[in-house]
Parts: sequence; C-alpha cells; structure tokens
Amino acid sequence: MIIRKVLPHELSEAAALSNFVFRQPEQKSMCKLFPYLFNPGISHSYGAFTEEGNMVAFMGMVPEIIRLGSARLHVFGLGSVCTHPDYRGQNIASRLLEECMDHAKRSGASLVFVSGDRSLYMRSGCQYFGRVSFAALNHTAASALQADAAEGWTIRSMVPEDIFAVTGLLSAAQAGYEQGPTQLLTLLGASAIPEIYRLDSQALVAIRNGKIQAFAVAAVHSTDGRSTASSHDPSQAVEWAGDVQGCALLFAEMLSRFPAQQMIIPVPWQEERLLELLKASGAKVSDGQNSGTVWMTDAAKLLAQCAPLLPAAWDQTFKVNSGSDNQDRSYVITTGREELTLDDNGLLSLLFDPESPSRSIAPKGFRTIPLPYLSGLHFV
Repeated sequence: MIIRKVLPHELSEAAALSNFVFRQPEQKSMCKLFPYLFNPGISHSYGAFTEEGNMVAFMGMVPEIIRLGSARLHVFGLGSVCTHPDYRGQNIASRLLEECMDHAKRSGASLVFVSGDRSLYMRSGCQYFGRVSFAALNHTAASALQADAAEGWTIRSMVPEDIFAVTGLLSAAQAGYEQGPTQLLTLLGASAIPEIYRLDSQALVAIRNGKIQAFAVAAVHSTDGRSTASSHDPSQAVEWAGDVQGCALLFAEMLSRFPAQQMIIPVPWQEERLLELLKASGAKVSDGQNSGTVWMTDAAKLLAQCAPLLPAAWDQTFKVNSGSDNQDRSYVITTGREELTLDDNGLLSLLFDPESPSRSIAPKGFRTIPLPYLSGLHFV
C-alpha cells in the first residue's frame, strides 16, 4: 500500500470515495459540501493507493488561521476520513494519520482539529478540549426573547449585498476564523452542517438604526418538506456574530419561521452575555466540550502563537520538555516556588478550558484562551 499526498487531479477520486462511504445517491456530493477539501488546487490531504494507483483510503486536511484577538493560531482541520470497506482492518488509517500529523508539523501548524473522537485519534494523542454550553431554545423561550428585546429591530433573510457587512461582523468576533467575503460565500453555499443533519440552511440578519447589527445561519426544517430529517429533530445554530441581543432575536426568529420544537445553540464559554440571555429566557442549558478532538503538534509553537494572550515573560513560566513521542512530552508550569508538570491534555486544558483543574497553578495574569465552536461553517 502506498501512502502519499493526494494530487490535485486525484481530488475527484477522493470525493467519489467519500461519497461512497458517507453519502446516499440522492444526497449532495462531498465535493460540494467541502469545497476546500475536494475542489482542484494545492492539496494538503493524504491518500492510500494500491500498486495499480487506485485510491482506497482518504484523510482530508484544510489549513486555517484562527484569530484570537491579536493572536493567530495556524491550524489544520482534519475530516472526511474514510477507507473502502474492502481494505479496512489493515492499519491504513493509522498510517494516514501519522502522515497528516507530520505534514502539520512541517507546515508550522500548532494544532490539528479532528472532526471525531474515534479510538484511532485518541490512541494517537488527540484530546477533548475547551468548554461549550448547549442551549435548547424552545418556543416559550423564543417568545420571551422577542418580548424582552428593545424596539427598533428588523429581521430579514440575508441577501448577497450583505456580504461585506456580515464579513465585518464575523471579523470583529472575539474568536473566529480569518476569512474574506469570497470564502464566506463559498462556505454558506456549501451548507455542510445543515446537509449533515439533513436540514436546510437559512441565513438571517438583524438590522437596527439602518445598519446590520447581527447575523446568524442555522440548519432548519424547510417549510415545504424538502428537508429529510425527522420532524422531531431540533434545528441547529451553525454560526453567528454581532450584537448579542440581535443574535438572540435571530435564533428566536429562526424557531418561529421554520418548523421545529427547539433549536440547539452551542455557545462557547467566552460568549457569556449570549448565554445569560438564553438562560434568562428559559432555555435549558447543558455543559460540554468543544466539537471533536484536537492534537497539539508542538507545544513551543502553540505557546509562541498564543504569546499575545499570555502574561509577560511567559517563556520563563512555561517550560517545554519535548519527548520522542506523544507519551513522553511534558510541560512544567512554574509560579513562585510551585511547579506543576503537565502532559498534553493538562496543557491544552489549562490554555483553553476555564474550568481546568490546573487553573489554580496558572501564572499571574493568565486568562483562559477562547476558541470558536469547531462545528460551524468551517467544519471539515
């Protein structure tokens, strides 16, 4: 079996394999759902090929930059992992994953976000990460949000002419992906999350004082019965940005316009005001972690990319001991006379989880680093 990078002209073969594994004939092609994985261009993805050159397994990689205030994390999204049924059980996926992780290291990425938590990933050092609350908004809570809202809001469907205003709202968010209008339009058109849930994609904007103040896109049931999800399945918030009250109103409007008993809204921990509004409306809230898992390529790279968000002289506090493999890596946090040795899970928890058990040893001035929810528009 030959493991190597997928060439641009082979991406259509990769999409066909992914369709065979993941999609039914009547469903939208993976090529359309994940254009940055499968459309021709410079590929970061890897495949397994027979001696005859036939692709029998695929692992997709998309490079991204996550903006966290003045910090920029260089990351990869890893997904669309599939092996033809005839070739399973041959350790191909493990070999592919190893190649993808090496590729991420060579590229200077600090993190690889994986769209799953299979044993394949966990054995290779992937970790759960972050903190997210899941608000279940029902019609009673939606009505409460609408009743409590200040006057002067107008809500309508997003139109193409809104693209610069919406891009600006997303760019102003505390944590998010770097993207321009063209990338945003492509991802909105792809509608990956709605398609996965067998729902429709709807994007709305909230206007006040003549200006677009908030934006939201969600996976919803269609009013004409086109969506094939069960009628009992909730709708799902996918992405939003802008004025907090405006966003809450957009969720309430989505629930009013499109048939569903409730909408699930994944709220990252740093969006405290939005979570407070949803709780006050009566939405039921449960706590969890961010979507999928994450693998840290190199702690020194991660800390350097997070440096604008870390206390001064952070390099005197965080000491990295690079072992020969994931199991040997360790990190010493020093504050005054105290020292704490962490593994990968401990360091990722300290950096990204406000409820980390290591929080008490954090250096003076340290603040938990926010991350966007990973199953939004940029999901792979």
